[in-house]
Amino acid sequence: MKKTILLTFLLCVTLNFSVKAWWDAGHMVAAMIAYENLDPEVKKKVDELTKQLNRDYPYVNHFITTGPWPDDLKAEGVTSFNTWHYTNIPMNPNRIAVQDQPEIDIIWAINQMQKVLGNDKSRAVDKARHMAFLVHLVADLHQPLHSTSVYDKNNPGGNIGGNTFRLKGKWRNMHALWDDGCGYLSELNDINPYGEDKAALTSAEIFRIKEFSEILMNEFPKENYCSPLELDPDFWALESHKLAVKYGYRGVNEVTDKGYEKWIKFNEEPSEMYLKNGQEVVKERLVLAGYRLADILNQTFGEG
Repeated sequence: MKKTILLTFLLCVTLNFSVKAWWDAGHMVAAMIAYENLDPEVKKKVDELTKQLNRDYPYVNHFITTGPWPDDLKAEGVTSFNTWHYTNIPMNPNRIAVQDQPEIDIIWAINQMQKVLGNDKSRAVDKARHMAFLVHLVADLHQPLHSTSVYDKNNPGGNIGGNTFRLKGKWRNMHALWDDGCGYLSELNDINPYGEDKAALTSAEIFRIKEFSEILMNEFPKENYCSPLELDPDFWALESHKLAVKYGYRGVNEVTDKGYEKWIKFNEEPSEMYLKNGQEVVKERLVLAGYRLADILNQTFGEG
């Protein structure tokens, strides 16, 4: 009976915490990188699907705005897809008993989106919505905190992707810190800022996202990565999990006078060292999300 009550409580807590991955800026940057790497005929097809979505959601006025759209649905009270946004690979240093994880998770959802997009029988309106979810979820899975939940005596049901790992300073918890790219994306947070009604992007805002994305692509060119890129979402989840452990929960926050590295702790403020290391991870994850998404869309909608 006690176990049932505990699990029920933990489920309620989970549903009341935000599990967004990247704020709008991160999703739009990853989507822009993908857009800039689409084949010309594929770009035309995704533009047509974006117009389908724009009919019901006027603020979705460019392919890059399909990225934040699934989180906009959650803000409107549509919670049917909540478990699509994450997978919980356990970080369980004390080897406590871990409850079963949802079978319907982000990996499942990415595979389902691709099936719909690749089906000639699917209507354009359905493909538009599934494309938007694919754009969103590929970026989500590249945010390290969306692959990992910490299980310990204080979090027997998991720490909800770092939402219960409180921090001091600008970011309220570790999940929010990484949503904001460890500060790397902060300069773009005035575009469709949190808490305000959504508006269609202006040409100037789209150009800002494009410029920001081009800087990243120049720093991390696609040819530097193995070709073809790894397109298995299970692999992406493992990548993100390792990064969440190494640079998130065990990210170095301080080096003592004796040379000992001290990890960031609960209720601490992230140091410049922690933020700098985290931002390097963030930049590459955004780029990989964009390149991989482009490859998926090129394969799905391309002629070859």
